[in-house]
Amino acid sequence: MRAVDFNALERVAAKAIHEQRFKDALRVYLFMSDGDPSRDAGYLAEHIGPCYETLNDIPAARFWYRRAVEENPEVRLESVAAVKRLGHERYDDLVSPG
Repeated sequence: MRAVDFNALERVAAKAIHEQRFKDALRVYLFMSDGDPSRDAGYLAEHIGPCYETLNDIPAARFWYRRAVEENPEVRLESVAAVKRLGHERYDDLVSPG
């Protein structure tokens, strides 16, 4: 198996974002985060969240922003702000009263 150059992957993801190809950027970031329990102290999570938000997948964006905050709340201030901005998801409409 060939070694993965994460710096090269980061450049590919940044280029995809610059070109507004957010799904491609997500593919790269999710590949990079696979098997990495720390997600590099929230670094990758903080890049994944905005991609999902731009694609209007707000539940996924919230998840990744929260992961970034969990990993390093003192540094991931943009994710802290995003969690506050996006608020809480409500699922009342999906759950019937039982």
